Amino acid sequence: MGAKRASGGPSSSSTSTSDNAVLNAALVAAALGGACALLVHKGRLSWPPVELLSGLATIAGCLALVGPIILARAGRNGGNLGELVWLTGGLLIWIFDAVGALSGNLKWTNWATPLGERAMGLIMLALLVAGVRSGLAGRDWSWTNVTGWALGLFWVGLAFSSWFLTAGPWPSGGLLPR
Repeated sequence: MGAKRASGGPSSSSTSTSDNAVLNAALVAAALGGACALLVHKGRLSWPPVELLSGLATIAGCLALVGPIILARAGRNGGNLGELVWLTGGLLIWIFDAVGALSGNLKWTNWATPLGERAMGLIMLALLVAGVRSGLAGRDWSWTNVTGWALGLFWVGLAFSSWFLTAGPWPSGGLLPR
């Protein structure tokens, strides 16, 4: 008896992989385009870049917003620490935006960065430390893992730089609502 071939064949799996890559690229491009449009609308995209950190925080927030969509579409079980950071950051932003909209705050001006740099940075620091400690930090160099690590480290760095760039005693001033 001859061996039966799978009905899908190798060409259908490569087609779906390329379709996923194209849709992922479109989502990331839409996030970056939305971030640039938001920065232009707020008047923060200018030369010289006076408000560079807030502009980068807006870009990171927009990238985080598409993270849960991209990672849910991947359909993989398990994952790694970078993907967990990207997913958690995106879900936090989606949830805080939904709560703001449900509470009647339709003039939400910071929908890409609803938490603030210190709160988001400290949440990501806790997530990174817990993930490293629990063994989730493997050596996977997928683009989703690297993107998640980059976002997480950016948010942590932004939180600490906000203390160093502002006057006053460290670390008081603005972490928790008053």
